[in-house]
Amino acid sequence: MDFGNIKRAAGGRGGKNLGMLLIPAVAAVMALVLCLAPSPEGEGREISIRMLELPAFPITLVLEQNEGAVTDAWLRTPAGARRLEQLEGLSFVSSDPVISRVDQDNRDDLLWRLSFMNVKGEGLHLWIGMTTWAPRVYIATTPFRYTRWHALPAKIEVPKGTSLYISPEAPLYRTLEKQFGGTDSYSFVYTMMLTPEGLTFVPVPSVYQQLAVLLRAGMHGESSPPKRLAYVRMLTEFNRLADGKAPQADTLLNLQIERIGTLSWKK
Repeated sequence: MDFGNIKRAAGGRGGKNLGMLLIPAVAAVMALVLCLAPSPEGEGREISIRMLELPAFPITLVLEQNEGAVTDAWLRTPAGARRLEQLEGLSFVSSDPVISRVDQDNRDDLLWRLSFMNVKGEGLHLWIGMTTWAPRVYIATTPFRYTRWHALPAKIEVPKGTSLYISPEAPLYRTLEKQFGGTDSYSFVYTMMLTPEGLTFVPVPSVYQQLAVLLRAGMHGESSPPKRLAYVRMLTEFNRLADGKAPQADTLLNLQIERIGTLSWKK
């Protein structure tokens, strides 16, 4: 009997079995490594939470941000929380709260404008209004893009409770073929207020007197005939509103308000 052949055969068979046992073990280890390794989507993500609130009012805007861009947004109120998908993908720019008294008590009411924009220069204003007599929160948005007004160093004096809204474009007047907007154009400016019905355009004559002076001075250097015509029409409307007259249809059609919802609760 050749013991050498038997030993070699046994050794060969044993080596093969050991290899077969190692393959599942190695596969399991590799699978564990793949599971524990960070996914490419998660690499470089820096999630932060930003909370915007005003001490005198029981509402908080909670923003989840990744590298400055909003990934999730919620408005917390005593009536519950409301998700605001409209803010996703935008970055917070500014906050402008305005205090007034619009209902039947002696407590301050709030009109809060928060501005958001993306990397393309397109964004929106989030408007949050809150009344206190019958506690209620109004939520709305309007489009936001920079215009020539934003570059002016002039300061507009506005009465208490008034918030200025610079729309992205001038109205599409019937004699024109296009609207004018952007950083090289003046657009229509609206005086916004909180009323018992929510966010509302309420013309303030003293404000439109100031706007008319600024627009008259700014339009002198305009070389484009269609754009200059738009400015003339807009200046005429500013003067009408300064005289206390009602806004025309073109002005109202240019105001794009998306009313998201209303939340109310008991005192």
